[in-house]
Amino acid sequence: MQTSRCRRSVLIAQLVMLGGLACDRRTPVVGITYWEPAPSVIDVVREELGHWPGGAPAEIRRPASYLETHAEREVDGAAQLVALPGVAAVIGHQDSRTTLLAAPVYDEARVPLVVPTATSQAISRASPWIFPLAPTDSQEGVFIADFATRGLGAKAVALLYDNDEYGRGLRDGVQAALTAAGTSLRAEAPIGAICEPGGGSDASLALVTPRRNAPDLLVIASRPRDAGCIVRQARMRLPALRFIVGDAVELDDTLLAAMGAAADSTYFVVFWHTGLTDERSAAFTSAFRRIVGTTPKPGAAMHYDALMLVMQALRDVGRSPKAIRTYLRQLGASRPAYQGVTGPITFGADRHRPLYMLRVRAGVASEVHAP
Repeated sequence: MQTSRCRRSVLIAQLVMLGGLACDRRTPVVGITYWEPAPSVIDVVREELGHWPGGAPAEIRRPASYLETHAEREVDGAAQLVALPGVAAVIGHQDSRTTLLAAPVYDEARVPLVVPTATSQAISRASPWIFPLAPTDSQEGVFIADFATRGLGAKAVALLYDNDEYGRGLRDGVQAALTAAGTSLRAEAPIGAICEPGGGSDASLALVTPRRNAPDLLVIASRPRDAGCIVRQARMRLPALRFIVGDAVELDDTLLAAMGAAADSTYFVVFWHTGLTDERSAAFTSAFRRIVGTTPKPGAAMHYDALMLVMQALRDVGRSPKAIRTYLRQLGASRPAYQGVTGPITFGADRHRPLYMLRVRAGVASEVHAP
């Protein structure tokens, strides 16, 4: 008799819970940690969702305010988003450090976070609620080392890196891949005051670009501003030096102007590029140019895929954050990989995302393949 009453109580509780979900009239929300001035990739997403039957399955919201300091801004923004009524998932943050700073917020709130462009391997380990979209720094390291040795025939490789999660992770990835290929870094150092506003310099550049026993290739794991001045200054020291810059450096006219003539000897790692002619890439590039008025960069394609993936999950399994987390974990296993602009998307331990190497000639970027 007691068992029968318990079963009835469990059944009633389940029916009440399901009824509560069915009667939830709140509009589902997808949070986004950054916000670019309109028009942006968000407008491209909104237009695409407008063609879906029933329209967009969720609205896109950002934090209401931003604190001043770096750490506080990321954590506070994450806290604002997970507290939104009806939040189903969040897209962000911009890089590895900010993602890791905010990771505990999503873990405690049990809200999925899809990270478009951060590469640190530590992100996947930070929480089962966090899903990095980009290749890992070890995968990028293998890609760079392979291109350096086979594509460019480099014999002596040096490396400068930002002394943070992104820079150190890419340094370790390149170093491990070169060692596995039977070579080693000639020199490596964190970026110091090389790119101070006053045109300062420091010993790190001289350390990795000595004129005696000089490297023939310099790998740079930095942000765009630093990459431009490092390439320019290093080329002044070693006129024959070639460069590979990591994924955080996105191509634009300002960067190329900062590099000067050395831009012709620089190779750029990207997650995606507009020279790809498959149907999804072509459609995204066309829509972005029409709506935003500029050519999309790789980061825009990654953010588009992150947003569209979460919207697809909402349409397929509903607004529950737990259901969306399960959906993301199933991609490439019990569910097919999600076919994004940047390629098939899964989140398993053996996932591999595309990487490309670009070179600019006469102002035009084109893909370069290793032999």
